[in-house]
Amino acid sequence: MSPAPSTSSLFTAHPFRWFLALLILLFFYREWIVISTPITLFYDEAYYLGWAQTPDWGYYSKPPMVGWLIALTTAIFGNAEWAVKLASPLLYSAAALIIYRTAEYLAGSRAALMSGAIFLLMPLIGFNSLFITTDAPLIFFWCLCFYAFLQAKDSNHGGWWLLAGVAGGLGLLSKYTFIILPCTFLLYAAISPVGRQLLLNPRFWLTCLLAVSFLLPNIYWNYQHDFISFQHTAEISHQSRSSLSLSRLIEFWTGQLFVFGPVLLIYMVLRGLRRQPRSETEKLLWSLFWPTFAVLSVQALMARANVNWAGPAYIGATLLTGYYLSQIRGYRLLLIGLTANVLLSVSFYHYATITDALGIERKHGTDPYKRLLGWPQFVHQFQPWFDQYPDYKLASDSRKLLAYFGYYITPQDFKGVALSDDSYIEDHYELQYPLVNSRYQQFLFVSEHDIDVKLKRYFSNVTLLTEQVLPLYSNFSRSARLYKVSGFKGIPSATVTSDHE
Repeated sequence: MSPAPSTSSLFTAHPFRWFLALLILLFFYREWIVISTPITLFYDEAYYLGWAQTPDWGYYSKPPMVGWLIALTTAIFGNAEWAVKLASPLLYSAAALIIYRTAEYLAGSRAALMSGAIFLLMPLIGFNSLFITTDAPLIFFWCLCFYAFLQAKDSNHGGWWLLAGVAGGLGLLSKYTFIILPCTFLLYAAISPVGRQLLLNPRFWLTCLLAVSFLLPNIYWNYQHDFISFQHTAEISHQSRSSLSLSRLIEFWTGQLFVFGPVLLIYMVLRGLRRQPRSETEKLLWSLFWPTFAVLSVQALMARANVNWAGPAYIGATLLTGYYLSQIRGYRLLLIGLTANVLLSVSFYHYATITDALGIERKHGTDPYKRLLGWPQFVHQFQPWFDQYPDYKLASDSRKLLAYFGYYITPQDFKGVALSDDSYIEDHYELQYPLVNSRYQQFLFVSEHDIDVKLKRYFSNVTLLTEQVLPLYSNFSRSARLYKVSGFKGIPSATVTSDHE
């Protein structure tokens, strides 16, 4: 009689099947969370949905990919919240498949299973899968481009070089920070003779040129709009640049524990500090991690960097941690790390249920959902006035209100008119639908502030229709005022820089 197989052997007998089961389970679980909770639109998502109504080669603050993706999913499934968000969990699932194949190619099926599980259960991926942002296509095309480069480096096959170039080009159309990825190969060349051979291959440089060529339509779009996207990116990068801040850097580094997961990140760092990278795989994967992490650390020191901005670095971290863990016996450390990550994600997904069970009062300063909570109900409070004045155009002095009202009001209006006090363009609405260029004469103007005096400077007729309040916590309520306005007088010294509606 043959001995019974061990738990370990059962677990690793069919690693891809286990990985695929985990991927499918998490996809449907996260979709269930979005629909059942429900996870309503964050205003950036509603903002991007407005972009998706007019697919273009560029938008105010980002390259076009996120708008294209939303346009695709909503064209197929409609404008339901889950459909707006759908590209995000799909792309992260596809990225996980590429992570698995990359790790399998570099270090075998055991490392592949570990890396795939680490990626899928990373807190950043768990959080981001509920929202459609530029990070989803950025990370997907980063994974695809790196995998294609890896195959091209070893085979020098033209098909892999072509795929790398196309993936790189689409990555640049997803987020401008994709430009950091080639630094991986420059760093790899600095520490490895194999890397130096890669840079001597003319196909490498032709591939980079192909990738950059994808950005040319976006550059032309920016040229037509005074390079507005690049101006915005530069401004974001230089916020609070008056002084270096070590505390800001430490805060950014601490936040990375909750991006990747505390146990696995600490393990990876300690393992990396204990010895110099010995194998070519280690050198390559550290080269994939360091450029993005270093650039964002400098950004945090000099100005400001959100913790999620370093997301692409954790593609390298995922592969590196899976590679290291595959070299030690057992799964205890992996399971401890993944358990910590699951607890972080579940505490976010089921925050309301957990706090209710524990009798903890949710407040504005403690609820992670505070920025998106209550918006459908709040906007619906204004619906009677929009029904009463169907010929009046939505207008506001806030992109947040234009995005939320544009989505949740009936009928939906994704081209709300923006009022700005000057010619400085601060958002997509001011770029594409400024009041000074609008063909409309009558507006329903919504604002979070008491702006009667301001509106009377710009309009001949101003009537306050209603002020609505929606209590959310004991220490916070949403409120806004709705005005009926007409007879636009013009804005002195306003510079018309946008195409009119």
